[in-house]
Amino acid sequence: MNTEKPITLLVNDSYFAYCSAKYIIKENANNISLIIFSNSKSNKNEAFKIFKKVSNKYFIFRSFIHLLSKIFLKKKSVAYLAKKYSILTTSVASSAELNRKLNTSTLGFAFNFDLILKKRILKMFSKGVYNIHASKLPKDRGISPVLWAFARGDKTIWSTIYKIDEGIDTGKICKQFSLSVKKSDTFFSIYKRVSEKSGEILNSLVSDILEDKVILKNQDEKIVSNHCSWPDKEFDEMMKKSKLKLIKWVDLFK
Repeated sequence: MNTEKPITLLVNDSYFAYCSAKYIIKENANNISLIIFSNSKSNKNEAFKIFKKVSNKYFIFRSFIHLLSKIFLKKKSVAYLAKKYSILTTSVASSAELNRKLNTSTLGFAFNFDLILKKRILKMFSKGVYNIHASKLPKDRGISPVLWAFARGDKTIWSTIYKIDEGIDTGKICKQFSLSVKKSDTFFSIYKRVSEKSGEILNSLVSDILEDKVILKNQDEKIVSNHCSWPDKEFDEMMKKSKLKLIKWVDLFK
């Protein structure tokens, strides 16, 4: 265990992962031993699998954001920050590869990580792995909950910081908060704000987590949980009915 650098980050290379992770990286760079990127969805086969699951409209949006990140937002990426602060990085494409490359660590933070963390991985972190999920758990478990909440016209968007367990979005809750949706919001703008605020709050909890001062609570299983799937044609209809937009050009200059 690297006690001098007790933190390991598990991220994908998306812009929204950067929005959440940037606070911890900038303020705790000297305490981060390794950043592990998941690249399981970067190849053509995985892209095709996603294409078959989602609506054409969402796939175009997702592809546009990916292209934007690779070409115009290179300095707004976790990879750029890792290089800037001289933090060791590696990439994995499967759980087996993650198991081989991961060293025993004190504390882990996951930001849009594409791989499920199994029991043997979680056991390698003495103080656990914390994740951000943009909903008021146990409601809206699953994929892109903030996207579905925005599409159905929720006036507030919630986010939960929780300690990962073996289930899917079932771990003990560390912190929950909400942001009001503005009339001018698009999915891009509200998700960016939720990601940034979540990362800022998570960063404020780092010391307390390391010192075992955080209070965790079980999710209320009396609350009916809705499982969010990939945005499909039903999602498109919800967006059309509510007259909401995924992104506006002005979002790129904020």
